[in-house]
Amino acid sequence: MIPERPQPTEPTGPTVAITGATGFIGRHLCDGFRRLGWQVRALARDTTSYPFAERGVTSYVCDLPDRLDERAFDSARVVIHAAYVTRHGHLEEARRVNDLGTRRVLEAARRAGVEQLVFISSQSAHDAALSYYGRSKLEMERLFVAPGGLAIRPGLVLGPGQAGLFHRMCETVRSARFVPLFDGGRQPLQTVHVDDLGAAIDAAVQQRRTGVFTVAEPEPVGMRSFLELLAARLGRKPRFVAVPLGPALAALRAIELTGLPFPVSSENLLGLKQMRAVDTRADLAALGVSARPAAVSLAQIFPSPP
Repeated sequence: MIPERPQPTEPTGPTVAITGATGFIGRHLCDGFRRLGWQVRALARDTTSYPFAERGVTSYVCDLPDRLDERAFDSARVVIHAAYVTRHGHLEEARRVNDLGTRRVLEAARRAGVEQLVFISSQSAHDAALSYYGRSKLEMERLFVAPGGLAIRPGLVLGPGQAGLFHRMCETVRSARFVPLFDGGRQPLQTVHVDDLGAAIDAAVQQRRTGVFTVAEPEPVGMRSFLELLAARLGRKPRFVAVPLGPALAALRAIELTGLPFPVSSENLLGLKQMRAVDTRADLAALGVSARPAAVSLAQIFPSPP
C-alpha cells in the first residue's frame, strides 16, 4: 500500500489511531502506517484477533456508539475514522452507530488534543445523494472538515482480502449464473486500488492537508464493462441481464417490508442511481499520487485467471 521502509525495532514515530481497524481499508492502513514507523493504535469491536501483517499494532475497544476506549487517542497526532456500518437490517440502527458513533469519536479526539482528524468518506457523498449512506457520509465529513479536518472520498476500493464491497462483488460473479445489470450497467464507476488509497492518505497526512479530496482513477469505466473485466479475471462467464432500475427498486422495497433477507437492498440501488463521474486529476496531483485504472488493479489482484 505505502512504499516499504525499514521497520524500527521499537515504535518511536508519531502515533495514529485508526477506527474500523479490522475492516478492509482499516487493516491496510494499520499495516501501511506501521511499515512507515508510526505507532499504530487499532480500534475495533474485537480486540482478541490480530489480522495485521505487521507487528507492533496495539488494539483498543471501539464498538460504536456505546464503547470507545478513549485512551487510544492520548498523545495521538492523527485519528483516522474508518469505522462505518454499510450493511444493516434496520436503518435506525445504522444511524445510531454511524451518526452518533462518528460524533463520539470526533468529540473524544478533540478532547485529547489530536492535531489532525481524518474521515474516510465516500464518492457517494455529494449534495445530490439519494441513499442514506451517501447523505450520512456527507453530513459526517462536514463535521470533520469544518474545524480544519480532512475527508477522503475513495472510489470503489479494490484489493485482495475477504471483506468489503469488492469482495462481495467477486463472490457474486464467482457463484451466480446470472448477474443483474440494473439500468443496463451504464453507471460510471471509478475505482482505486487499496495501495493507491493508502499512499494518498499517507501523503495527505504528511502534508497536513485539510478539506475534501476524492481519490479514484480519473477515467471512469462503465459498471457493465467493470463486471465483464472482473468475470474474465475470475475465469467466469455469467450471463449479464439488464434490469430496469425503477421496477427493481419498487420490488426491493416491497420485499423489505416483509422482513425477508435479500442479498441486494433498496439502499444499494439508490447508490447505483446516484453514481456520477468526478474529475479527480486535480486532487491526485495536489497530493502527488496516482490511481491505477481498474483493469490494471484487477490484473494485479488476480494475476492468473483460472
